[in-house]
Amino acid sequence: MSRDEENAVLAFKNAWLGAVTTADELSAASPAVQALPDDIPVASLDFEGYQRILAAHANAVLAVRGLLEALKLKVDSEA
Repeated sequence: MSRDEENAVLAFKNAWLGAVTTADELSAASPAVQALPDDIPVASLDFEGYQRILAAHANAVLAVRGLLEALKLKVDSEA
């Protein structure tokens, strides 16, 4: 295995860990979201907090997806 391949695998593992970590944060917030009363005023929602959690997860997922697609293109072009 070349050094480039080792680096690619390490990058993939780290990107995957980022997605898993943000998924854990999303899961941790789930009970609080589910416990919100149905009649809570929308204005009292923690928009910034929810957006932070969701944006972090979306970015992490897109990062690992983009890396995986780039790696596959590289492998396909070398075949």
